Amino acid sequence: MYKLLNKIRDIKSLQIFTVYVRYLIGGAFVISTFTLNKFGQYGDINKLNNKIPINELPPAAVFFRVLMESGTYWHFIGISQLICGVLLMTQRFSRLGALLYFIIILNIFIINIAFDFQGTPLITGLMLLAGLFLLLWDIEALLPLIFNRYKFEKQSLQIADQAYWIYLGLVILISIFLLGIFYPSFYLFLIVPFLEGLVGFIIFSIFFWNKK
Repeated sequence: MYKLLNKIRDIKSLQIFTVYVRYLIGGAFVISTFTLNKFGQYGDINKLNNKIPINELPPAAVFFRVLMESGTYWHFIGISQLICGVLLMTQRFSRLGALLYFIIILNIFIINIAFDFQGTPLITGLMLLAGLFLLLWDIEALLPLIFNRYKFEKQSLQIADQAYWIYLGLVILISIFLLGIFYPSFYLFLIVPFLEGLVGFIIFSIFFWNKK
């Protein structure tokens, strides 16, 4: 099984896909800490919800309002997602990030189903599948958590292990933080990281793809 996994991980296009899955879901977690007001400083969700009596809100909105008004717990969720997203986007610590991410997104997915969210179970379901993919991608590295005697030897990946992706992830992270602090626009949160990721891929394809 491990030989098959090694052959799959040697596929260059799949390595690129894995790198960008980490950027995508990690960036989504980081962005959500700003757009959903999880630091208690940005966004308009609290203001909008507080204008409506809680008994007139649908169950999903009641749930979010209680979470936001809890203060400390809402901030804890935001910090947890922020740490998880940053770990994923660094690439270097993506294994730990993938493990934390799967736990968090599974919880979110169950909440979406339990409170009958409209549309979001599909989105969070896809995010859950992405988290499962990342766990399977690094399954050999995670097995020592279960089997203490298991010996893990890291497979060297020609594309995914290049330091270039660490620097690109840092650039995207800095952009997200700057947008969140100075100009928290939802559309810019989507457009700017996407363009940076696209330009980064083009640069990599031109200068680094066949470097070895």
